[in-house]
Parts: sequence; structure tokens; C-alpha cells
Amino acid sequence: MRVNGRDHAENILALSELVIEEELCINLRGRKLHCTNCRDTCPSDALSLTPDSVDLDSEKCTGCNSCLQSCSAGALRSTGFVPERFILGHSGQDEIHLYCRASADDGGGIVIPCHAVLDARLLAASRAEGVKTFTLHGLGNCDNCKIGDARAHIESVCSVLQDWMGEEAPVVDASPQIDSQSGVRQYQDEPHMSRRSFLKSASAKAFTQAVEWMVPGLDRDEQDEEAIPFYQAGDYPQRPSQYQQVLASRVHAVPWHDGPVLPWKMRNVNDNCSACLSCGERCPTGALQARETAESRQLSFDIAYCTDCGLCEYICPEAAMITNAIKSPESVNTGRSVLLHLRQCQCRQCGTPFIPDAPDVDLCPVCRNELDLDEEWLEMLSG
Repeated sequence: MRVNGRDHAENILALSELVIEEELCINLRGRKLHCTNCRDTCPSDALSLTPDSVDLDSEKCTGCNSCLQSCSAGALRSTGFVPERFILGHSGQDEIHLYCRASADDGGGIVIPCHAVLDARLLAASRAEGVKTFTLHGLGNCDNCKIGDARAHIESVCSVLQDWMGEEAPVVDASPQIDSQSGVRQYQDEPHMSRRSFLKSASAKAFTQAVEWMVPGLDRDEQDEEAIPFYQAGDYPQRPSQYQQVLASRVHAVPWHDGPVLPWKMRNVNDNCSACLSCGERCPTGALQARETAESRQLSFDIAYCTDCGLCEYICPEAAMITNAIKSPESVNTGRSVLLHLRQCQCRQCGTPFIPDAPDVDLCPVCRNELDLDEEWLEMLSG
């Protein structure tokens, strides 16, 4: 019996999983609900956000993966749809056919979870690899689609591509005729897992379930309540955004028109900066990085990693962050630059590292304040 492409895609997507890496979320790092992009994008209201967590209702989630491109921190990723793998899968082709799961067309091409996983960065990176036409199959079924409606999103993507490339922008055919194009479909939503790895994973899950059945313990809610939130550990990992990186690595091959506003922002600091280094420590993508030694404090910036999430501006206690738009693609891959480098020494009284405001200062501000208070008390007692 012949299995049609859409049924096969549904079966493959059953193995795909949305992975939430809370430690990268800017809400948890900023301790306030600063960004709601993923929740606002989700067509099934499956995501809920607090300053402490990113929660997914697996019963509501349709697996559209539309939240991936909306997360500027890169805290969401999919085991089934990987931007770099998507780009490499059709490098050098002049035209590609993209099929969502709702497509009734059984032609050859690339199957993706939903057309909402596409964004301007992804299509611009494909344009850099030679693709001039994207034919999207399945948008005509968005009205009653249980997965989601991607039409407004695709319109927005096309508008951005026009702003970036003008006449050189790729053609996006959103209403193709159903045809019988021959070829083999490439399932970009298929997780990369060998047979051995799959069996090992299945065995591990079965073992875990057996242990939970034989040795009852705390239920999941109680375990979550007793878990220590990650932000108390003081360790903030950094990881480049997958969507941003596919474009950054191909920025010079994109046919930009003159003066486009690019999806990166230049960062710098003004004289108000106190060198607390919070921005560099908490930046989720590694665009800003902090480095502290016994002798110095340093803040550096690499524009290629910046997604303009805004966390650095939000958490800066001195409002010292300066942000500028860039219009030159040559600015993107210039490498890391040092924004701040200050000498640091240890307080001779308490041993705390501090930044002296004059060459002969050897006491930290706290010890200097205590010394001033002691002198005031002595003057009062002697007077």
C-alpha cells in the first residue's frame, strides 16, 4: 500500500520534540516578564511564561514550531527542524518546493512542520546559497488547519525580504497549483537519530518508567517545587541563536540593496558604565561577554551574535548601554571588540576586588565609607 507524503510526514513528526532551554530565556535572566514573543506567536496557546519558567502544554502543542524563529534568545529549538540543516539541504538549487504537513500535494520537495518556521533570516540565507524561488505548498489550507495559520507571517516575511534586497529578493510563491511534480521529499522535520541511538533512547525511557513504577517517589509537581531555580547558581551559559547564525555566516553572499536596516544592532557603553558586567554575564547568545580577573574587568561585543533581544539595556543599572542600527553588511563579521577594560585591585583592608577611581586609592568604596564614618565619630567624641 502506498503511503502518501503527508501521512509519512505526520509519522516522522511524532518523533520530533520541542526543546526548551530555560537557562537561556531572557525573562529568567532579567527576573521580569520582558519578552512574550514565543507565547504571542504560538497559535494554540501552548506556551505560558513567568519570570521563573517557560512551560509547554504538550496536549495543546501542535508541533508547528512557529515559536522557534520568534525567540531572540534561542531558548527554543527542535529536534526535528534545524535551520543550518535546512539551508544545507538545498544549497545550490535555483528553486525549492516547501511542503507543510497540511499540504495535499504529493510532489517532491522539502517537508517542514509549518510555513511559520520560515523567517526572513532563513530565506535570506537560502538566497545566499543560490535559491531564487520558494514555492510554498499548503498555505491554501490555513483556514481550517489544526496546526496553525501561517499566511500573515509569510506576508510579513516577504515584506522584510523586499526591504533588505529589493528586486534581488527571492520570489515566494504562496499559492502554487497542485501538481504531480516528481521527486523524493526531504523531511527536514526528521530528527537525526541512528537506529542504535533510537533503540538506546527507547530502552532508557522504558527503564525509567519501570523504575518509577516499582519505586514510587515524589510526583513531578513536587519535584519541580523543590528544584533550585537555575538563576541562583550564578552561572549563565551562552549559545548563538540558530536563526541568526545561518544568516551571519552568509551575510556577504546576500544581495542586499543599498542601505538596508539589517537584523543586527551595534552595542557600546557610555561613561555611566560602572563595570558591573551584568550585561556580559547574562547575554544569552554571547554577543556580549564579560571577563574578570584579579587585575581587570573587561566587556566585549561581537555583533554577529546579537539578536537585539534588549536584555542588556533592560538590566543595566546605569542606563549605560548605547544601541545603534547598522546598514553595512561588512560590519557584521568584523569580530569581537573590547567595549570596556578597567584596572582592578584588591582592597588592602577587606581583600575585595574593586576598580580604583585614582591611582593611589587602595581601599574599596565600602571600607572608605566606614573609615570616613569612623573619623566623623572620633571628631564628634573629641569635640
